[in-house]
Amino acid sequence: MSTDQLLLTHPDPPTPRHLRLEVDGARLRRCTWRGSGKERCSSRDFPNHEAARDALAREAAARMREGFAYVRDAAGTPPGEPVLRCAPPNRYGPQTFDLHPQGHTLAVASLRRDAYGADLHLVEVATGRRRLVHTEAPGSGPTGQTFIHAVLFDADGTGLVYALNGETRHLDLATGTTRVLAHYEHLGNARFNHFCTRPAQDATRRRLLLFDAGDQVRVRDTGTGEDVLVVPVADRPECRAGALSPSGRLLALAFGVDDSIVQVWHVETGQLLHSTPFPFPFSGTTGRTGIRDLGFDPGERFLVAAGGFAEGPFALPVGGDTLAWAVPDPYRTDRYGTCFGWQYSPSGDLLAIGGRLGATLHLPDGAPSPVPLALSHTGRTHRVVFSADGTLLACGGDSGRLSVHRVTGQP
Repeated sequence: MSTDQLLLTHPDPPTPRHLRLEVDGARLRRCTWRGSGKERCSSRDFPNHEAARDALAREAAARMREGFAYVRDAAGTPPGEPVLRCAPPNRYGPQTFDLHPQGHTLAVASLRRDAYGADLHLVEVATGRRRLVHTEAPGSGPTGQTFIHAVLFDADGTGLVYALNGETRHLDLATGTTRVLAHYEHLGNARFNHFCTRPAQDATRRRLLLFDAGDQVRVRDTGTGEDVLVVPVADRPECRAGALSPSGRLLALAFGVDDSIVQVWHVETGQLLHSTPFPFPFSGTTGRTGIRDLGFDPGERFLVAAGGFAEGPFALPVGGDTLAWAVPDPYRTDRYGTCFGWQYSPSGDLLAIGGRLGATLHLPDGAPSPVPLALSHTGRTHRVVFSADGTLLACGGDSGRLSVHRVTGQP
């Protein structure tokens, strides 16, 4: 996708609107039209080529918030290239999103100014058309802010699980009704910090990890609504992260900041299988701020984590005490590579890492992948999500944009 030319489409009926932005030297040219109608064009000159490209990027971002999107037929898109680029109407929160397991829809939460109010939208990947499905008004608490920290499709894709401050809710997309799944107040009835601990799922989305009042960690069967496992953690250092293994068989929890402890539990039996300090090799950086993102590889052989000052990911064998591998920084020897978020493909043959300027693809051990990924323009990319068949990868970050890429295989 060229940074000197961009075609955006507003898909809402009755007639799609189109906008073509093109940089020619130091000039930015704009052309607009509806359907098959006549183009109307204008242009503006800038001091140099880079200034014109910056103007194109700013206008593209503004138009995407209005509902325009870059869309491309997935069948004709080469691996690594985007099939959708879009943005929610609010400026804050595109790192809070999920990709439907079948890859046809994005769910994204965006915050209104200063987090006083929030919106949940669904976005069709094939067209870029977005639909408002839920709005959170400013709250009635001490600050009234509405921080949405996670959005997840449920098992059958008919609802969303989302974390609002210290409360985890389920939204029924058919009726618009919400129900509370878990609730705590930070430093009130629990020490959980909702900027750190967030709900998580297994690969089938049949089990859900929740953080609840009384410093209770719950693993819930979403089919029955019953808790399979409850782990009280009030007697431990602050719980900073948690994850379910892809099969839902294992639960991992990370505790503490300066000296992070990782514990692995068997969900069915409730047995604590392993507890060990996480072996940070660079105590001056990562070890001072603990683990932020915790999870498993698809084979459930490794605990994989990121943390510190956006460092990682790094892998610890399940049941082990010694670091197996870590993604190095390409230039420095005193820290890991930059990582704001990560996820394995379902098959485990690719590892996506959200970096400072977008996402990159890697081999399972963190080595660079031969599959290049086009620049996602998502800034600090806090979340990366694969579709269930591994053909699509969605990225979101602090640039305010979302980008969905074809990765491999047949769409």
